Amino acid sequence: MNIVRQEHVPLPYLRQPACWTTLDNGHQIITIHKPGEVAHLHTVVRTGSVNETDANTGVSHFLEHLMFKGTERFPAGTFDRLLESIGARVNASTAKDLTQYFVTLPKGLDGVYYRLALDLHADMLLHAALPEEEIGPTFDPANPLVAEKRERMVVIEEIKMGHDNPWRQAVSTLAELIYPTHPYRREVIGTAEVIAAIPREDIVQYYRTWYQPANMVTIATGDLEAEPLLREIALSFDFHAVQPVLHPVFAPELPPQAPRSKQLTAPLNVAYVLLGYLGPASDDLRVTIALDVLSLTLGEGISSRLQLRLIEQLPDTPFFDAGSTHWTLRDNSNLLAYGIVRPDAALQARELLLEQVNKLHTEPPSATEFEKAITRLETSFAAQAETASGISYGIADSMARLNNPSGYTEYLPTLRSLTREDIAEAAATYLANERVCMVTVAP
Repeated sequence: MNIVRQEHVPLPYLRQPACWTTLDNGHQIITIHKPGEVAHLHTVVRTGSVNETDANTGVSHFLEHLMFKGTERFPAGTFDRLLESIGARVNASTAKDLTQYFVTLPKGLDGVYYRLALDLHADMLLHAALPEEEIGPTFDPANPLVAEKRERMVVIEEIKMGHDNPWRQAVSTLAELIYPTHPYRREVIGTAEVIAAIPREDIVQYYRTWYQPANMVTIATGDLEAEPLLREIALSFDFHAVQPVLHPVFAPELPPQAPRSKQLTAPLNVAYVLLGYLGPASDDLRVTIALDVLSLTLGEGISSRLQLRLIEQLPDTPFFDAGSTHWTLRDNSNLLAYGIVRPDAALQARELLLEQVNKLHTEPPSATEFEKAITRLETSFAAQAETASGISYGIADSMARLNNPSGYTEYLPTLRSLTREDIAEAAATYLANERVCMVTVAP
């Protein structure tokens, strides 16, 4: 184990700082001491749909499925069976900027269960077999008679379910409007045509390109001694055929100069309305947190403006539900406002929703709304920090987007330093009416 950099990083609510270590092969390891019997092991790979093309769209998510199909040491099914037998919860997920694998489990006497999980976890990430018989043969997705319904078909069924989901279709269309050029415009899950046809060789090449030590961060959280834990992780992740990782740099997506809109039709009993706005990159922490405050004020919770003004107080309201959310990605963030409305009132509801967003310019959050938003965001952060898995998720997200923990460690200080003027400025800049993208899905 050759350490090239090591830093002790104070974490909110924990007495001991985390140890952030970078090895000479580029693998980053973060050990976090969290008292208790539950431990969490988490590896984030800094790749997702952002690193795909039209030719291999969906390969990150498809590979995530295939990673659980065995290694030379452990046949398919062994990983889940061994860990679930000791009470572990095993899962993985793929997003636009990252793919992550995690295990939450009782650490066991002297950490025996944790060491078992570490052995299995590292072996899976470094030595996935990606067997042809688990992937399944290529086929025409338009043909309903598929001879071997292997993992290709599992993923394609997920894709089909998405096509039948009006909310997902609206979000996907909104992404295309917000991102005319950036890879964020693609869905993480990909297309049936690519998943049905992509050869194993292309999947293996993608795996070898991105699952490199310099592109992986392993986070170990629990009541375990830091130095022995660091050595064990470094030994377990015994990388071979190490090669550099070159992340592509994409031209910044420019915000719209005039509103963009699209109307979709579907056989529905309700209509969906979405508004979307392009925000700054993750490294602009102050503004992204200001947009968190705006989203919460606008539409998160029963006392938000959208709930009060469009559902409770509006006579003969067309809204069944309304809300907002703020997603933070590496290169941009997105603030979304949405409504589920009467099927005959999609365009009317869109204008009502847009009116409430625009009122954030003339009626910025009041002192009461501002304090409530700050308190709720602090409370949500504190609740996440209560568990080993919550801390790990927060650190993993920051490492994937920023390649450092500051998105997690600086969240509370930055939140507490914001002023109402900061919030008003963020609304004026990023929620300007000419920057809106709009999608409706209605009968």
